[in-house]
Amino acid sequence: MKKDQYFNLEVNLLNDDNIASMMSEMNAAEALGIYVMLLLHLRTKDTYEASCKPVLLKAMARRYDVDEVAVERVLREFDLFELDEERQMFRSSYLDRVMKSLEEKRKMDIENGKKGGRPKKVAKSAETPVSKGRKPTENQKRREEESKEEESKEEESKGSVSVVNNNRSNIETPSLVSRLADEGNHGPLQPVLPWEKLVDQLSTFQSYMELAGQHSGLGKLFVDHQELILEIFKKHIRLYDKGAGLLFPEDVKRYFSNYIAAGSVTCRTLRETLLKELENTVDKDVNRFESVVDGRRTYLGHPIPVDAPPRPDASAVWDDVKKRWVH
Repeated sequence: MKKDQYFNLEVNLLNDDNIASMMSEMNAAEALGIYVMLLLHLRTKDTYEASCKPVLLKAMARRYDVDEVAVERVLREFDLFELDEERQMFRSSYLDRVMKSLEEKRKMDIENGKKGGRPKKVAKSAETPVSKGRKPTENQKRREEESKEEESKEEESKGSVSVVNNNRSNIETPSLVSRLADEGNHGPLQPVLPWEKLVDQLSTFQSYMELAGQHSGLGKLFVDHQELILEIFKKHIRLYDKGAGLLFPEDVKRYFSNYIAAGSVTCRTLRETLLKELENTVDKDVNRFESVVDGRRTYLGHPIPVDAPPRPDASAVWDDVKKRWVH
């Protein structure tokens, strides 16, 4: 078996606290599959280190048909990988450890003999030196052939690695035009909107927002404060620098669905931020008990005329007969 075809997967891997946390907060099978996928990706690199640029992660997610947001969560949220944000690279301490043991064992095997173990001692009369002008023995022929095969394999390996790396580079960094064409080659290319506008457009997808709200567990908070939730979502995107990977409405929907998924860390953070924002504004908003029905302001079921003066205090009710605020 070639040395670049495998790495050790320990049987007690699932006992790791970080992996257990990941599997409890996400779809266990999907999360574990993404984790192994990232390990395999690192294993193909010479230094077991790879780029974590958003465009490359997005290309990887599409290639293996997995959710990009789930890939980001596995990579960043559970301390399973070491990230260098300045260089935008990542590596795995687990892979480094098992590969170190594997390489040390391989080195020892090489020192002890090509076939493993120490070479057997042979009688001096078992072979005749070629340097004396005699015909080479079977052992000498076999060793010469093995040496030539090793050299040939090393040359082929270097060439194949170069070709694979070049192909991978071409796959992982497709041009914008080709990505747009892949999204839908049955119509003309559409301009790519800024991710902020794509987030604003979420409020226009009524069916999607209703379904997302049902799965968020936020209940009335989601129904009454969608605009504020989208603003908090934008702050989250800026904080984690995710805007570069949000090119299409489907990307934003997929990311938002994972962001507000019930029980997730991000959903809990959203609820806390939302309640804090509302608490800061509740005392300043004298119209906080108003509702809007069919575009018209109402207070506890009482319509408020468009030309009505400002409410004098938070408990005032509009009297449609007296045409003034009363208590």
